[in-house]
Amino acid sequence: MELSGFTSTAARDRFTERYEQLLTTRWPPHTRATVATSFGPTAVVTAGDGPGLPAVLLAGGSANAATWAPLLPSLSADRPVIAVDVLGEAGGSTQTAPIPDAPNRARWLDEVLTGLGVDRAHLVGHSAGGAIALAQSVHHPSRLATVTALEPARALAPVRALFFVRLLAVMLTGSRRRAAAYLRWCRGGKDVPSPVRELLASALVDHRSRAVPPPPRLSDEELSSITLPVLVALGADSPVHAVDIAARRARLVSNVAVHVVEGAAHGLFSERPEEVGQLVSEFLARHDADPDDGRNHRAGSPTA
Repeated sequence: MELSGFTSTAARDRFTERYEQLLTTRWPPHTRATVATSFGPTAVVTAGDGPGLPAVLLAGGSANAATWAPLLPSLSADRPVIAVDVLGEAGGSTQTAPIPDAPNRARWLDEVLTGLGVDRAHLVGHSAGGAIALAQSVHHPSRLATVTALEPARALAPVRALFFVRLLAVMLTGSRRRAAAYLRWCRGGKDVPSPVRELLASALVDHRSRAVPPPPRLSDEELSSITLPVLVALGADSPVHAVDIAARRARLVSNVAVHVVEGAAHGLFSERPEEVGQLVSEFLARHDADPDDGRNHRAGSPTA
């Protein structure tokens, strides 16, 4: 079975150059680590060392740790922020075994947290990463203090057909022009600024995700089973899914705050970084206390 990977050595080099550029120019001081898991070594980037519980960030499809740069000023002042290169997407992680379904995806993430020495954290995800974060609260919630899902793709509402049409056009043609147009569409017609645009376009054209599950769709029963505090933030102008359906189904979670950001589309945190950053940072701060012993648990060094 073919696994996720770059289409060629040259493609990997193009992507890596853009990835390094974004980390170097847009991230605050940070460290990097690689964690061994049953499905492949997983790369993480960590910034910040405040007293709050760590925030673990999961990017969306074709995105990666570097693309979280707009949200870091709001989050890293108060806590460690650990951005994960989701296994199966373009980034520093390398898939070595298939991930057959959502429970195994949750197992992968639990292994990442174990390897980092994180026994309690806030989980924040965008798009497909938001869907993974919500699914984690169903399958492996024990390490989680909260879940924040920013525009979670497919978890709450079906993804519109036009999304797949535009994405397929990029993959079939390998056109960076089409990739830029797809990214613009996701942001409601607004251009993605450079150098993020070039990095995301490279991920779309130069990498193929294989042997990984699609973003999980959560049933009403699964949503109702979630007891963690959950924040769901949606872009009022999102073209990816029906926002009203996503908001309504999110309210099946017993302890949920649903926030619709006016004037924002699918690229929520990069379109409105200050507003979304404040929204997320305040939510995390309200839930920093560990219910077991009242102390914060900090991220340690990776075990592998």
